[in-house]
Amino acid sequence: KMLAVMGSNLNMTRTPDCHFAAEARHNGTKMYVFAPDFNQVAKYADEWMSINAGQDGAWWMAANHVILKEFHHDRQVPYFMDYTKRYTDAPLLVELKENGDRYEAGQLLRANRLATYADQENGEWKFLMWDVKEDKPKMPMGFIGHRHGEEKGKWNLQLKDGRNGSEIDPILTFLGNSDDEVQVRLDDFGEGRETLRGVPVKRIKTQDGTVTVATIYDVLMAQYGVPRGLAGEYPEDYNDEEKPYTPAWSEKYTGLSRDNLIKFAREWATTAEHTNGKCTIIIGAGINHWYHGNLMYRAGIQALMFCGCVGVNGG
Repeated sequence: KMLAVMGSNLNMTRTPDCHFAAEARHNGTKMYVFAPDFNQVAKYADEWMSINAGQDGAWWMAANHVILKEFHHDRQVPYFMDYTKRYTDAPLLVELKENGDRYEAGQLLRANRLATYADQENGEWKFLMWDVKEDKPKMPMGFIGHRHGEEKGKWNLQLKDGRNGSEIDPILTFLGNSDDEVQVRLDDFGEGRETLRGVPVKRIKTQDGTVTVATIYDVLMAQYGVPRGLAGEYPEDYNDEEKPYTPAWSEKYTGLSRDNLIKFAREWATTAEHTNGKCTIIIGAGINHWYHGNLMYRAGIQALMFCGCVGVNGG
């Protein structure tokens, strides 16, 4: 398996955990340690990444760019795609609202806005996926609206329609199966500017008019700047230093080379592919002390989710 340690000095402040890390190493686990200084836990590392303090988020965002491009788009790893459909919110439909010559991501599309689900209890707390077989939106079980409904037993997350129990095979991307392509405004917080990137969409008739929707997955692909043949401000390749979340972009924040990042991302995803998700991030107080430290957590969490590592033995 593979361990990534960030902001956690195991043998100084988490001594009960330390022998597990040492034993994992002995059993063949590869261990990366991200730390500005060669601290105590760095001695356990196969590879010590002397990252600039507080820039772990930039590292993981660029790693996710590589993971999504190579293991989700260029080569769709079956385990990753199945996991992303079943256990993440990536297939859910999000409404894109028109604002001049661009669109902006709004709320998730509520199930009770469709005539099919208008009578659903707590329908504003139930959401939608696009089913491949029936080529229409369907409402899976397991949302908060199900949890607090009168009918019990539908709180489990299942790819079955919450109204009639029919199976759902959710589509992750509308690429190649869209009604249109629109330019979506995305924030580049690192540079304090906006980017416009193409996203494939569907048009859906609701009880209050036609709405434009995309999957969360497609919006994420645009946010990460994964080039998929769509129009907009997408990077040319990994060496594009100006477009956010490329390996080259990360260098000015992390102080680490793009080559190291690409190598890490490929090792991470390849390990997860061969082991069905045995990759782990050990994270701690060194991250918590940073403003927006929660976003460093989220960037790492997405690397775990994209590779099917959460909720599996060894992940």
